[in-house]
Amino acid sequence: MAWRNIWRNPARSGLTVAALAGSLVLLLLYLGLVAGMTRQMVDHATDLALGHMQLHRQAFVDDQDLYATLPWNTLKELETAFPDLSMAPRLYASALASAGDASNGVLIKAVDPQREPRVTRLLEEVREGTSDLGPAPPTDAGLPRHHVLIGAQLARNMNITPGAELILVTQAADASIGNALYQVAGVLKPIDPAFDRQGVLMSIAAFQSLMVMDQGFHELSFKLKDVSQLDAVQAAVAAKVQALTAAQPLDKLGGPPLLRNWRQIAPALADMISMYDGVVWVIGLIVVALAALGMVNTMIMAIHERTREFGVLRAIGMDKRWLLVMVLIEPLLLALISAVLGVVAALVLIKGLLKDGIDLSASMPDGFDMVGIVIDPLMPMQLEPMHVIYAALLVIAITMIAALLPSWRVMRVKPAESMR
Repeated sequence: MAWRNIWRNPARSGLTVAALAGSLVLLLLYLGLVAGMTRQMVDHATDLALGHMQLHRQAFVDDQDLYATLPWNTLKELETAFPDLSMAPRLYASALASAGDASNGVLIKAVDPQREPRVTRLLEEVREGTSDLGPAPPTDAGLPRHHVLIGAQLARNMNITPGAELILVTQAADASIGNALYQVAGVLKPIDPAFDRQGVLMSIAAFQSLMVMDQGFHELSFKLKDVSQLDAVQAAVAAKVQALTAAQPLDKLGGPPLLRNWRQIAPALADMISMYDGVVWVIGLIVVALAALGMVNTMIMAIHERTREFGVLRAIGMDKRWLLVMVLIEPLLLALISAVLGVVAALVLIKGLLKDGIDLSASMPDGFDMVGIVIDPLMPMQLEPMHVIYAALLVIAITMIAALLPSWRVMRVKPAESMR
């Protein structure tokens, strides 16, 4: 009877189904967009710069202390103890860069060209030129040179192109004036806003020559094969580092070693991702609730039109509770139809028209910055199976709650009055 009652007015029922299904499509598209964007943000943070974990000295984390280094044998011991982990050492310093008439303060980042590709895709993110960090052709005077990579904004500000010469001047670790001439091998894509404006990437060998510093490294980045084991691996590596420090004590000025995962290194990113999980469902609840108002209108009209029929059913002995059940089955059937149609339509859009994501490169060719992470202009859509289930259940639940109040009027139907 409930199924037949639905199609007494097919136009009204069709509009109700369309509204509910449309709200579900919007919710699933929003879920897919947010899930894809947050996954992209985590991938950018871990695959392009941070890695899954990083090891520093406390003084380097606090003040970027040039002398807060870890000895090279720490890297060797950790590689021996954890062969399944990929590791990449890094060094940092500040300098003054000059090219022609332009000069700019820069941040030097030194990496191992062999180890870094195992941990991040940093050396693959080259916009112009090559990623070669090896020796460059010597100067006309026969002095050795190295290749460097620079940030995109720095290249624009200083009018530098691949092949240009770059002079770096800094204070070396032994308090002498470090200076050298380099050849720009390539320009990096936007990776990190700060590094994009000031970054100069070089090999560790070039850094050691410039800074007169070979006693250790500032940062050790780790990459796991299975990210789900991050907490367990972090605890194991921390215990090993503590044992190494106990066997070979470090100087007190640099502070103790500090091992952090990407969530601890970038808490703003981790907090924003956690916030999205709650916000997206609040927005979804509002969208579905607005669509469910159509169901309220449908139920009010249906009950008003059939008041006489309800009186007749009560008069021939139908219990009012069964009458309420019959009326509530109608919005349930409409919600189920809407859920099926909405899920199918959303999957067709996400897996079909939007399978390559939403391309914003025409208006934002370099992407955009969010909490210090550069987001690619091509925003992927990623829909989790549990998101589909939760969204469909949300539509059904909100629909039934919205329909409950008008349906309750059936319980108060008096046969004598309704049949007049």
